[in-house]
Amino acid sequence: MSASSGAPGSPPTLDLARTPGHLIRRAQREHNLLWVEHVGPEPTGPQFAVLSGTARRPGLDQKTLGQLASLDKSTTTDIVRRLVRRGWLTAGPDPDDRRRKVLHLSPPARVALTSLTTAAARVQRDLLAPLSADRRRELVTDLALLAYEGDPPPRVEDDVAAGLDLATTPGHLIRRAQQAYVARWTHTFGGSLTGPQYALLCALAHHEPADQSTLGEAAALDRTSTTEIVERLTAARLVTAATDVHDRRRKALRLSPAGRRELPDITRRAADVQAALFDLLPVSSRGRLLDNLGAVAYRREPSGPPSAA
Repeated sequence: MSASSGAPGSPPTLDLARTPGHLIRRAQREHNLLWVEHVGPEPTGPQFAVLSGTARRPGLDQKTLGQLASLDKSTTTDIVRRLVRRGWLTAGPDPDDRRRKVLHLSPPARVALTSLTTAAARVQRDLLAPLSADRRRELVTDLALLAYEGDPPPRVEDDVAAGLDLATTPGHLIRRAQQAYVARWTHTFGGSLTGPQYALLCALAHHEPADQSTLGEAAALDRTSTTEIVERLTAARLVTAATDVHDRRRKALRLSPAGRRELPDITRRAADVQAALFDLLPVSSRGRLLDNLGAVAYRREPSGPPSAA
């Protein structure tokens, strides 16, 4: 995994712009921004996944539909409840097993889903706009291997015009790949450190002393998440905060002595997580995934992904 040297005296860290886990999270953020721009706040991406799954496979039970949409049990229950309340899903007993409830789109949902599908497809097109047609196909192929942790499900040919085939939809594959990555990160680190917390430590190693805004931007974190992570890392004594001598309204953040000692071992374990994720891909596909995913993840940056220091 590519390493990157930080500010003078700071320990080396992973190069976030060439780290699959970070690129997946950053690409998911890009997808979310495009979704709000083209579709709006509702339905959300996961809600649309449930609607798409129901359109293409009507009569599924809630558990199977949640698995198809890559949602956990509680999230599926909440989304189905919301969509039923909105009048977009109907839930009734399975004629073959009345103890089991099955889901169908309501007539208003079938009408609305046509225009929603057009908007959702535009999100996918804009997300992959930095890539040529060949590179888009490569990225979808590689993401599917990560997302399904092996071969994706076979495509089902149907004549349903509404909804998207989730197994070939970039935004859905990115969200599912993020789940695979977080599972591996949690297996390695438990609850001691999250991926976004490590990203902020990497950003600090490169930019210290730095203010919170600079770190959040470098680590691809929103303001609220950055504030929370800085508080946690400060409480864990990995980061120190002092009043900026040039602007007393700002806090200058640095790695603490403990943070400098621990960051090399944290980076080693973080590299193991990236390697475990990469084990799902053929060696020949790994470089192209980083290139293609990097172009998507940094699509709003005029110069693309930053070069390693």
